[in-house]
Amino acid sequence: MPSPRIPISLKTEHSLKDHLYWNFLNLITFLIGSIAIARDSIKWAAVYAGIALFFFLIIKLRFACTHCLYYIRSQDRVKCTMLPGVPKLFKARPGSHSPFEKAMIVLGALPVFLFPVYWLVREPIMLGAYIVAWVLFILTARRYECIRCINFECPVNRAPAGVKIAFKKGDDFSWDAGFSEEELQKSGSYKCTSLKMKHEFKDVLYWNFITLTLLCSAGLAIGIYSTGWLLAYIFLVFFHFYALEQRFFCTHCPHYVASEKKVKCMMNWGWPKYFKPRPYPPGKFDLAITTLGFLVVIFFPIPWLLREPFLMFTYSLSILIFLLTIWRYECSHCIYFGCPFNMVPAEVRRKFEKVINGGLQQ
Repeated sequence: MPSPRIPISLKTEHSLKDHLYWNFLNLITFLIGSIAIARDSIKWAAVYAGIALFFFLIIKLRFACTHCLYYIRSQDRVKCTMLPGVPKLFKARPGSHSPFEKAMIVLGALPVFLFPVYWLVREPIMLGAYIVAWVLFILTARRYECIRCINFECPVNRAPAGVKIAFKKGDDFSWDAGFSEEELQKSGSYKCTSLKMKHEFKDVLYWNFITLTLLCSAGLAIGIYSTGWLLAYIFLVFFHFYALEQRFFCTHCPHYVASEKKVKCMMNWGWPKYFKPRPYPPGKFDLAITTLGFLVVIFFPIPWLLREPFLMFTYSLSILIFLLTIWRYECSHCIYFGCPFNMVPAEVRRKFEKVINGGLQQ
């Protein structure tokens, strides 16, 4: 029987949590640019706000959104990820974008991206944060939303061709690129196809990029004042993630247990398995040691970060984005049921364990 994995199901509606999450992620880039401009001129910061509003509420709405199925399906107000509740000011235009519309979208977007650069180049740290924020937004959207979006006319849409065909035919089920609906039901694994059995190297690149963002903010703040304490922080980070966490937390994880000689999970890839696997839920002592290690790593750089308000701002936002993203997109699909943050429904857990136990008995 094939291993269950996350299905590629299209998102036909957006929830309030979608709106809050994606607007928060997009707002970060605007805040960084606005802060850099406002330090020099409040007037130009207001101009930047006007440019952004004109693009999102006029240019994007008229030339991009009017072709989107979310816009077309909405009645009086738009119901999409980025512009919830905005009045439908323009007539819906089903079908592909014209060359003129594509050109207008690009020309409208460039000022939003480039306008704050003049002020950001004076603040290298803020320029770096601005670039990282945009990269993070684009990577997250591409990874978690573009692959499930029903706006097939969008040039960055990544929904597989088979999914698009099934959607257009009106098939109302979570379509998986590997198995048909009949095969899933017959194998008994239909209800647990949403679980991620294996991680890929691209998972590692994405999650380590987010982790490095917050660690670099902390390391930079410490390094400004003390090279010795920076080396101590680097040692602490490596000791926690590659010794304490692996020994007391990771050894209980199915991804660690299933790996052969080297670990293959979204946070650690290719690291030697120098601790014995423990295929049972972690105990209170294991969780206590892991939690204590995390707290020390998180709070250790605070005294230095408080001296650098912008780095403190970046560090706090990075932690918040990390927690929100992993909670929203990974914890609900994770097979590490012993983790206290696991959000897989009890029914799915039972179905998964039944399938796995049945496979072992065979």
